Amino acid sequence: MTPELPDAGNLLETALNSLRADLLPHLPDQARYTGLMVANALGIVLRDLRAGQARAEMAAALTGLIGQDDATALCAAIRAGSFDTADRDISLRHALMTITRARLSINNPKSLG
Repeated sequence: MTPELPDAGNLLETALNSLRADLLPHLPDQARYTGLMVANALGIVLRDLRAGQARAEMAAALTGLIGQDDATALCAAIRAGSFDTADRDISLRHALMTITRARLSINNPKSLG
């Protein structure tokens, strides 16, 4: 039987935990900021790899709004005035809040409270 190999997410999680627990406490002050920056970047990448639900929410918000999962098409629709009526404006705001929350769950989950 072949042992199960870790996937990219497991490897990143192990690296991040090792960095935080084993390396950061021992870094000299002048290197601490860089170490924290690397840990933060690894955390973002790890969340991005595991962001299936957030991506699905963003895609659903765009598709529900303009019929496709395409941010460029949304921008074009906004420029064309497709959301200038009150009911369309409310739909746009709701979709943008959904997209923003989903993106923050990947890039900065602490800001969601």
